[in-house]
Amino acid sequence: MAFTREIDMKTVQPGTDATYERKVAVINQAILDIGMGRYQWSVFVLAAFGWFSDVFWKQAVNMIGPFVKPEFHVHQIAFLNVAKQTGSVLGGLLWPLTADYIGRRPAFNITLGLAAIAGLIGAGSPNFAALAIMSGVIGFAIGGNQYIDSTIFIEFVPASHQYLLAIATLFPNIGTASAVLIAWPFVTKYSCSRSDVLAGSCVYQNNLGWRYSLWTYGAFNLPMVVARFLFHLKETPKYLLGRERDEDAVEVIQKVASRNGKETWLKVEDLQRIDTELTQSTPPVLNSPAKTILKRKLAKFEPSKVKALFCTPKMAISTTLILIVWSMVGMSYVLFNSFLPFYLQMKGSQTGSSSTDTLFRTLVIQSVCGIPGAILSGVASEIKILGRKGTGAIASLATGVFVFLFTQADTNEAVLGFACAISFSFAVVHGILYGYTPELFPAPIRGTGQGLVGFLHELSSMAATLIAVYVGLDNKSIWISAGLIAGAGFIFPFMPYETRGRAAS
Repeated sequence: MAFTREIDMKTVQPGTDATYERKVAVINQAILDIGMGRYQWSVFVLAAFGWFSDVFWKQAVNMIGPFVKPEFHVHQIAFLNVAKQTGSVLGGLLWPLTADYIGRRPAFNITLGLAAIAGLIGAGSPNFAALAIMSGVIGFAIGGNQYIDSTIFIEFVPASHQYLLAIATLFPNIGTASAVLIAWPFVTKYSCSRSDVLAGSCVYQNNLGWRYSLWTYGAFNLPMVVARFLFHLKETPKYLLGRERDEDAVEVIQKVASRNGKETWLKVEDLQRIDTELTQSTPPVLNSPAKTILKRKLAKFEPSKVKALFCTPKMAISTTLILIVWSMVGMSYVLFNSFLPFYLQMKGSQTGSSSTDTLFRTLVIQSVCGIPGAILSGVASEIKILGRKGTGAIASLATGVFVFLFTQADTNEAVLGFACAISFSFAVVHGILYGYTPELFPAPIRGTGQGLVGFLHELSSMAATLIAVYVGLDNKSIWISAGLIAGAGFIFPFMPYETRGRAAS
């Protein structure tokens, strides 16, 4: 499916020089003419493994928390999430930065393998400290993976199919449901009984359920890791273009076309012609005529890539606001979803339905409810009257309302209904953010922009876990979550760029 409409191929986000602006328009047209073929769909599937695994592992840590607590006699089990988020903060900053400095491929291949290994080792943890360390390693591995995957996909996909990046958030929801389904039979059958917990005799031998879950999580993830290593992912043409490797960029486009069973008109002469048309004696300048920010020859280790994110007043506002939105959404999501098993236990006690089976049934249904929300985000963001900004604003405000109403639910049906509504609307919000954010940055600084976004997103998520520790896992934390996501809804309309109908630069 592709939306048939006129696509702006020439507008390039600030933060690049005139040479790159001209050349990336040619590259975008060549990719559009090739179309969405076998190679791009293969990249989509492999990237989907990453989108799936990011939330899969986060949910895995969430799921084992209630069953780890009595075995290790942990007073504040929320510190398991603190460890995970601490690792995610580092990963959210490091992995996307490597995308601009050493290429997209290394992080793409390493992150999933590291998470799987850490999960397998964590299953044998002798104490809470060891488990927390492995949780931190998992967080580090997956912290920036989603941003890498988004960057790679959007730099291969034709402009006509950029909406797929928003729809791709259905994979995190599948990941959440999968994590719950894996843990359900293990923790139900192989966890300490209530009498063991009350007697303080919950030990390794009668509490193997969460360990079996982690082992299965790791084993489940390994085939995805193998698939990524076996697939020869080419470096993205826009990254190569930003590194002044025009011949390599053209070669990649030609190989993608061949893989798709097509030919491309693109030749290296098409890019060299642009060089001859521009004045060679004048150093490349940025979109901002007052500053030269990207010195391409020395850009590898200079802070100019960060400066380029704020190179014009409009770009500075855009970068600042998207950082604020990601931070608010990240805090809200963690405050609600990371501790949802505890909230559901609390609600179960209030409604007289606190069985483990009821808890897991609700979690599975809640996860599945996010899948249509992900699909809606991709469709709604292509509607002219809504676009990226309008869809994000409405979905965020709706999520805030649903999260608040969750606190008022006093029956099993109401709890399940609002949990589903929250999952649906949160999926729309995340779909918009995953699709919209990479479009705000041109390829030479996309990894840096995504890294800064990832860093603040994960940092705010860690702050949310600390809020949960000190405020408590009750309605007060849920109210804070509702306020944050609703606040993000009021910011969306003030974003200066609407990227609907524009090819990502």
